[in-house]
Amino acid sequence: MLNKTVLFFRYPLMRHSPLMGIKNRNYALTGKTNISSDSEIDLMRSRLIYQSRKRGILENCIIFTSFADKYLKTFNCDQLQKYDALINSKFDEWDLYAWSIGSKPAPQEFDNDIMKLLKDHVQKRS
Repeated sequence: MLNKTVLFFRYPLMRHSPLMGIKNRNYALTGKTNISSDSEIDLMRSRLIYQSRKRGILENCIIFTSFADKYLKTFNCDQLQKYDALINSKFDEWDLYAWSIGSKPAPQEFDNDIMKLLKDHVQKRS
């Protein structure tokens, strides 16, 4: 049944893209993936912008929407993957909020340039 639903995608790029396979998607993946074209990176960027707007709590909606609007257009593939791993991690929304405002230290796996940029963004907005 799942294989037949792939045929409903309008563009051939989407059929075989590693970014579209939600069932097989490992959101904690921070290493290199097989992203081969600019259109796949644009697709990933669009998905991340949408996911930044639709968070579980209003505080994160505000923080991640403004962050995505300001920075995601300038991120390279590696930075997009780090941001993807952050917002789609196994941790809940309150942990993301606590890390972004600096009231709780982020785990080692997320203590990177993206988290530092997010914290700076939140500090400048408050």
